[in-house]
Amino acid sequence: MSKVLVIDSTYDTCREAVEKVFAAFPVDVKGKRVVVKINALKSCDPDEQAMVTHYKVIQAVLAKLETLGPAEILVGDSVGTESYGNSEKIFCNARLMEGAGKYYKNFNKNLQVVELEKPFKRKVALLKDVLDADVYISVPKMKTHGLTMLSGSVKNNYGLLTGAQKAWYHYYSYDPEVFAQIIVEMYKLRKPDLVIMDAILAMEGFGPASPETRRVNKILAAIDGVALDTVQTQIVGFQLDDVPYLRLCREIGLGETDIDKIQIVGDASPIREWHRPTPPECSYSYRAGVGSGKASIDFYRDRVAYRPDITAGKCRFGEGCRDCIAICPSGALRLGDGLPALDPEKCFICSACKEACNYQALELAPHPQVLESLRQYEKEIGRP
Repeated sequence: MSKVLVIDSTYDTCREAVEKVFAAFPVDVKGKRVVVKINALKSCDPDEQAMVTHYKVIQAVLAKLETLGPAEILVGDSVGTESYGNSEKIFCNARLMEGAGKYYKNFNKNLQVVELEKPFKRKVALLKDVLDADVYISVPKMKTHGLTMLSGSVKNNYGLLTGAQKAWYHYYSYDPEVFAQIIVEMYKLRKPDLVIMDAILAMEGFGPASPETRRVNKILAAIDGVALDTVQTQIVGFQLDDVPYLRLCREIGLGETDIDKIQIVGDASPIREWHRPTPPECSYSYRAGVGSGKASIDFYRDRVAYRPDITAGKCRFGEGCRDCIAICPSGALRLGDGLPALDPEKCFICSACKEACNYQALELAPHPQVLESLRQYEKEIGRP
């Protein structure tokens, strides 16, 4: 039977809650490489907005891990739609760097190519540090989401995809059921060994960037992330069938989705009048919250068309710099005449090149040739 711990907590007392988590789920980390993946969506004030894992929860997890004798601890994430290629900036602005401290690593600079079969046959570049971890601890935020309804432990694994690869799946997934498949595939690739959810200041409304918050004052934890999200669904007053990726988990037998078969330790009573998003029509048409507003086909088309755009006056290619070429996992960037040369068809849109450039010489911008091919594709399939 899956067990989910629900602990009353505040940010000032979350170290006590984390102690209880490790007592209930004694994960063996001694002498091992431990990777902690958080939720680092975008720049925000974590004390006022519920868009990222709170830095005090990160600090509490790290403080406990330090006492358990791991060989190495790494903390990181890939950032969201409006921040591709700017991971370190987001970590600083959202106080995540304060939480991670000396354990921070830019996971976006260490990628592994994996070929996926569902929902589309496609090669993608994923966070190698998470895939290779001896122990993987996922520390998501309790949030709603305008497309997936919830953003919890299963969806935190969507962050294994870097850069505009996330936008690619939004663009080509024509409804929430198709999009749910990539959420589940990412979770199956490397299931966490332990999930610790920051549900102290939670999000309601049209996430994942909603300005609406709800003070839940709880830490949730489990080995089974699907079970944890099932309990999260009960707390926010949803039905399991409201959440596309949990329906899919139930259909394929991934994790425990029967609330009656989950041992809940603590108070998981439903919270009344939780402001919920309305179910979306498709993955590129839903209210997404602050900044991006309502997602649209134009919004995602631009991001799928992103390619590295290099400014000659800033680039140090002529002085021997090859950082963007060396890090490119697809071979889209290669030696050129005076500047790195781009093959736009090979690009994975992973944003690693921008993460690697130390001279502000490389930006990500819609490529005219790619934009035209996408518009032609839309005409051929009759997409409005």
